[in-house]
This record gives sequence, structure tokens and C-alpha cells, in this order.
Amino acid sequence: MTDIKKKRVRRSPEEARAHILAAAAERLKSDGPDGLQVKEIAAVAGVAHSTVLHHFGSAAGLRTELVDTMGNKLLEDILAVIKSRPATEADDEVLLHVFEILSDEGHARLLAWMMLKGDHFSDGNAQMKDLFHRLIEEMAAAVISVQDDQSEKAWRSARRAARFSTMLAAVAAVGDGIAGEFLANYIGLTEKEAQGDFRIWFSELLNSQMKPEADEASS
Repeated sequence: MTDIKKKRVRRSPEEARAHILAAAAERLKSDGPDGLQVKEIAAVAGVAHSTVLHHFGSAAGLRTELVDTMGNKLLEDILAVIKSRPATEADDEVLLHVFEILSDEGHARLLAWMMLKGDHFSDGNAQMKDLFHRLIEEMAAAVISVQDDQSEKAWRSARRAARFSTMLAAVAAVGDGIAGEFLANYIGLTEKEAQGDFRIWFSELLNSQMKPEADEASS
């Protein structure tokens, strides 16, 4: 029987990078940070080892790109959800998505692993910085829209609450991804309580805090 060679898929550089990053995300979810080796990712993506190195330079470069891409996509998703609903509606969709990406899909473990390994993070991600700025403004605007006070003092308070809530949500999701299962076991939470009930409770807690506060600090 004659062997049939696989047809080579031709992709643009952008498509090739996206395809390899998708394979890396798949490996991260199934095998954790240790699964992000160039050889394994190349096998999952169905490309040559040299192709991965051509696009990312090294395994460390690929990990940094994966973190940046994940962060940008997550923030874009959150902004889309916030803009699609009235400011008076508060639900759990946003926070549950944050926990899904950072905790369930392994990105929190990747962040911690990279820090311990001494990998250099990208500090020039202008897109991520812009997305965070837009997120804070959207959250603050939602607070302002349901009150009569439109003063600069009220805006400072709303932005402060938005920044603090964003920080708390991110830290909680990262911590859950690193040690959530371990802590839940000792605290006595079932899997349903830890991955479902707790996240909904935490979302409701954050929503209750997203309201104007005393102007304790200026932005």
C-alpha cells in the first residue's frame, strides 16, 4: 500500500503564530507549565521544532507570548460583556470567566512557574495596558451612571473602587489556580463549593463593593 503524505498546510506568519499558541494553550491546560516544551508543542501543532523557534525564538519567548495573548483576550472578553449589558445589571459571568481562564485553564500556574523560573515578562504590552485602562473606565462609568453625583470626586471614588476590585479579582483567581484545590481540601470545601458556590459568592461580594466610597485616595 502506498503511503499518503500529509498535505502541508500553508499559513501566514500571523496564522502560524496563532496556531502554535493554541497548541501551547492546549498543552498548558492538559499538562501544566511543564508541558510547554518546544518539542511537545510542535508535535501538538503538527509543525517542525524549527518552526516554533522561528516564530518565538525559544520556549521562554513562547511562554511570554502565551501570557500576553491570554491577558489581552481575557480583557477583551470582559469589556465585551460589560458593554453588552445595562449598568444596573450585575451578574457572575465576568468573574466566572476570569476564574475559568486564570485558574481552570492553567494560566495562573504558568505565571507562578515563570516567576519562580526567572523568566522575563513583557513590560511593553501597550495593548494590555490600554485594555486595563478601558476596563477601569467602563467599570467606573457603570458606577457613575446609577447615581446623581457626576463630580470629579465621585469619578475618583468610582475609579478607585474599579481598580481595587480588578486587583482583588485577579489575585483571587491566580491564587485559586495555584493553591485552590489544596486549600479547599483542608478547609473542607467540596469540589462544587470550591469551583462553583465560592466563585458565585465572591462575585456577589465584589459587585456589592462596586459603589462610590469616601474619597480616601486620589487617582
